[in-house]
Amino acid sequence: MPTESVGRKLELLPAAPGVYLFRDAAGEIIYVGKASSLRNRVKSYFGSKTGLSTKVLRLVEAVADLEFILTGTEQQALVLEADLVRRHRPQYNARLKDDKSFPYLRIDVESTWPTVTVTRRRLNDAALYFGPFSSARSMRQTLRLTRKVFRFRVCTGPLNVNRSRPCLNYHIGLCPGPCVGAVSQEEYRRTIDRIVLFLKGRRREVLDALTVEMKAAAANLDFERAALLRDRAQAVEMVTKRHEGVTALRGDQDILAVAQNAGGALVEVFSVRDGRALGREDFVIEGAGDLSPSEVLRSFMLQYYGAASSIPPLVLLQHAVADGRLIQGWLCESRGSAVRIVVPRQGVRLHLVQTVADDVARELVARGVAATGEPSLRNDGLRQLKEVLGLPSMPERIEGFDISTIHGSQAVGSMVVFERGVPRPSDYRRFKIRTVSGQDDYAMMREVLQRRFARMERVAPGTGRAVRSWAASPDLVLVDGGRGQLGVAIAVRDAAGASSVRVASLAKEHEIVFFEKRAAPAALPEGAPGLLLLQAVRDEAHRFAVAYHRNLRDASAVASVLDGIPGVGPRRKRSLLVSFGSLEVLRSAGIDEIASRGHLPRALAERVKDALSTPGT
Repeated sequence: MPTESVGRKLELLPAAPGVYLFRDAAGEIIYVGKASSLRNRVKSYFGSKTGLSTKVLRLVEAVADLEFILTGTEQQALVLEADLVRRHRPQYNARLKDDKSFPYLRIDVESTWPTVTVTRRRLNDAALYFGPFSSARSMRQTLRLTRKVFRFRVCTGPLNVNRSRPCLNYHIGLCPGPCVGAVSQEEYRRTIDRIVLFLKGRRREVLDALTVEMKAAAANLDFERAALLRDRAQAVEMVTKRHEGVTALRGDQDILAVAQNAGGALVEVFSVRDGRALGREDFVIEGAGDLSPSEVLRSFMLQYYGAASSIPPLVLLQHAVADGRLIQGWLCESRGSAVRIVVPRQGVRLHLVQTVADDVARELVARGVAATGEPSLRNDGLRQLKEVLGLPSMPERIEGFDISTIHGSQAVGSMVVFERGVPRPSDYRRFKIRTVSGQDDYAMMREVLQRRFARMERVAPGTGRAVRSWAASPDLVLVDGGRGQLGVAIAVRDAAGASSVRVASLAKEHEIVFFEKRAAPAALPEGAPGLLLLQAVRDEAHRFAVAYHRNLRDASAVASVLDGIPGVGPRRKRSLLVSFGSLEVLRSAGIDEIASRGHLPRALAERVKDALSTPGT
């Protein structure tokens, strides 16, 4: 039941758009939301509890007071909601971690001799800002790359142009030396203009301008300057390579994907500019443990694009978000031109979104049990597993196994490795199922484990021999499933004579851990560090298996189309498979791209394109 104060204010709520704020007993804002009808939305919290999530029920119990702010339209309410969440960081809202201090690169373009500096405050001035960057490290990498490609002054304050000796940065090639007249103001301004284009992702324009200027310098016999411009052009060319899978896309776009675990969430923003990969940023989201991926993406978009220095005309999302139409309208107003929000369902865009989703899932696991990646959580989890499962020591090396198939087709298995609670991707292994036909998960898991245990080398302790990843003996093997899968794993282990390896299984439906020689499930309550660690291993094994299965399906689809094309033999088919990987990516490519990347004569590339364009392929 609402408090007396809340009850009175509920009766005063208008049926109009606006923003509402919930406060706790201490007066702190704990939640901010927006509504097209404040009366209907806010009253829904305090009516029937049916359908309310655990998080919402906890929120309602903590509400001691509320207030609301009327807005003219629902879109204005959306913008105000984002601003209030960013300002107050309420406990029950998903929010960017440390979003108030994200770094930007700032170029004071109005200055006579502009500089490129780092700032954590985006002011409403005439300067250009690039960001936000997810971390100072990410920002410094971009700054180092920019300084490597271009030379600009790094000293601050008014420029002293009467110096007789240049600074050290000039001597080591990091500054053009405007203080000693080594560069004209016009030439320096051209460099700044190119830096702006470079940071915006317009690297092809930079490359073309450098090439034209280099040829002009060579024609004027200024070979020293031509060589300098050639080196800059080569540096730009190195960072202008296309990202695999982006080849069929054009223009500017951001791809957003999210990964979650019980500790929080990560959202990755993969930026494409001029059809080329500009870079990726991973942002930690707090307060997202009980939210759906769609809710996390919605909150992230409001906060990120409210502070972003640029908005592309296309945003690809892993999941559809609530208020998508309103968010799209807001982005259009902020950009000053059309913006589309798309959730791909098929084709090359879906392939790219899935790739980004795999990247952010891998990054979340790499940061540890929780999104914060605190080592103490991992150590607590390892200690808890030792105690609860009765292991002789902490499980330093845990191997997780999973199967991925669709009705027995293209069945694969995966093995992932965690050492001291941290993923070790170099030790991951993938398996094509060879001996099982049809849908038999037990038989598939048996084959995968038999092949893995056969690789294990029995090395006496203290021999000093280096143990290869395949030969290393795990302390704990985790299989995805219930008692049936556990029984299969134990039987394979015993047959291989590896009795020192302990085996457990984790069932997805109820997150129950089964352990050998125990009738009852292991006592690992929800949210326990040990259970979180096992869930991270299980989820990573599942992701790795599904990604491999998807790649095989794509490669099989490409191969089936190429088989009937005259002139495409095994070697050329392999070249196309390696270069494109996906039928949709290959189908979206142009004739020239198929010829160059697939190393085919143009006439044969035309036949490939015609075959791909035939209905039914």
